[in-house]
Amino acid sequence: MCLLAVLYRMTEDAPVVIGANREEHFARPGEPPQFQSTTARLLAGRYPQEGGTWLGLNEHGLIVAVTNRRITEAPENPRSRGLLVRDLLGCPGASVATGMALTELAKKRYRGCNLFLADADNAIVIQAADWLRVHPLPPGIHVITNTDLNSDTDPRSRHAMEWLSERVTTRSEDCLELLKELCSQTGEDSAPMCLREENRG
Repeated sequence: MCLLAVLYRMTEDAPVVIGANREEHFARPGEPPQFQSTTARLLAGRYPQEGGTWLGLNEHGLIVAVTNRRITEAPENPRSRGLLVRDLLGCPGASVATGMALTELAKKRYRGCNLFLADADNAIVIQAADWLRVHPLPPGIHVITNTDLNSDTDPRSRHAMEWLSERVTTRSEDCLELLKELCSQTGEDSAPMCLREENRG
């Protein structure tokens, strides 16, 4: 289960600060962040097979990330959600990317997912399961896993929200250190943030 922790408009020197853990089968490796070009220059990790990504930032300051989400009926030959993220990173900002994402997701070509889209002016989470829900984000701490946004019934989401709310500061550099610490927690005293299983993690 991937984890995305977002500090939106909480620091003095950056509109968005994020920490993320990507969970995947070890047989499906990803390449580290690299500069790429589509309709916009971007920095993103990369899946070698399809060429998509799970998290990226483009030259316009748009951030797009995806986490998996359960869906009752997946399409027979689904398109890669990572390719959708890469497509969205070609947009000039979060509002345009949100419109494009909703148009694409309404076609029912993808497995379930949560999409995070943000720039200096807007932050949005789209929950795409058996329905589409759009959540504009207010300033604050937000956590996305494979369930609902800021879910208090998901132990990982609840722990991340509580842990960050007790420690967050107004400097992005300090927040990045906090997010590194959070994302490395293996669960000795709480729900694990960093999952380590036999075949995936």
